[in-house]
Amino acid sequence: MTLRLDAGAADRIAGGHEDAGSTIDGAASSAPAAVDAGYGSAYVSEILAAVCETAGEIAAINAGIAGAVRDAADDLGMTEDAVGARFDSMARVGR
Repeated sequence: MTLRLDAGAADRIAGGHEDAGSTIDGAASSAPAAVDAGYGSAYVSEILAAVCETAGEIAAINAGIAGAVRDAADDLGMTEDAVGARFDSMARVGR
């Protein structure tokens, strides 16, 4: 399997992760402050707190992935430029 990462693809992938993180973070304000679950209220509140914490971690991971994708694309571009410059210099040797 071959994976290709051009600048456009990197921007779309990173943007998707940024959008996902923002959407998850934006949903945090919609979590209820209190629940009415009768005898299970404490348990439901604990579950809700755990879900919110996990969602925050997932949002942070998405932000990190977006940065990593952009860094990988930048590194690939710099490598291609360096290889291209080396080939250019070798082509001029015989001239």
